[in-house]
Amino acid sequence: DASDLRRRVVEALLAHGEALGNEAQDRPAPRFTPNPEADRLVVEDPFAFLVAVVCDYQITAERAWETPWQLALRLGGFSPELLVEHRDRVREAFRGGEGRQALHRFPDQTAGWVVEAARIVLDDYEGDAARIWGDVPTARELRERLERFPGISQKKAAMAVEILERDLGVPLQEMEGSDVAYDVHVRRVFLRTGLADRDDLTHVVEAARRSNPTRPGALDLPAWDIGRRWCRPTDPDCAPCPITAVCPKMIDRGDGVTGA
Repeated sequence: DASDLRRRVVEALLAHGEALGNEAQDRPAPRFTPNPEADRLVVEDPFAFLVAVVCDYQITAERAWETPWQLALRLGGFSPELLVEHRDRVREAFRGGEGRQALHRFPDQTAGWVVEAARIVLDDYEGDAARIWGDVPTARELRERLERFPGISQKKAAMAVEILERDLGVPLQEMEGSDVAYDVHVRRVFLRTGLADRDDLTHVVEAARRSNPTRPGALDLPAWDIGRRWCRPTDPDCAPCPITAVCPKMIDRGDGVTGA
């Protein structure tokens, strides 16, 4: 029946998530970009991690997560104090020019968000972005804290919570309060597998909570990966997909799913 099918889909997604986790454990460090120096910065500098989350929209994830490193090169340094004191330089760095590529598809808006994030870190967290999660909050508390930063939507906050706990080893409590991101790839996979019936933020999030109540966010990475690699908007490549054996392949449900 439908409930048994959903259960098998969830089990297959979690198995794929575990396989991705095993692959990650074989690497010397978490990988976000093809650039080891950029990866090292976002792993070692909590403020760089925060800025990468802010920048992760309407461009590829790899480009977004390299942005703090690129910004540091252009500014000659990287700290909340520097960004707040030199907001005009931050804007110019994002715009590029003189042979340099813009750092973002929306450089002015993103620069403003990044500077405001720096100001919040200075005013509310004593200049230390690690304090955002340093008191071992619940997953829900951390998501709510991140959503207070301009430019960090439900999608980005949910994603960041999972990355911090799963990939960076940040201790959090009550992971049943985690959520999937309302991401275009996640939404498409949820609809085509029957985990969700309609493309609506509240409905998709609740579908994940109902499907895997102990940790809804655990469905995020495998669904995102499958949506990006196999469950494409058109002509999905179903045969090699890790969940093809249990997926009901309701392909037309993914038609019209747009966004980032």
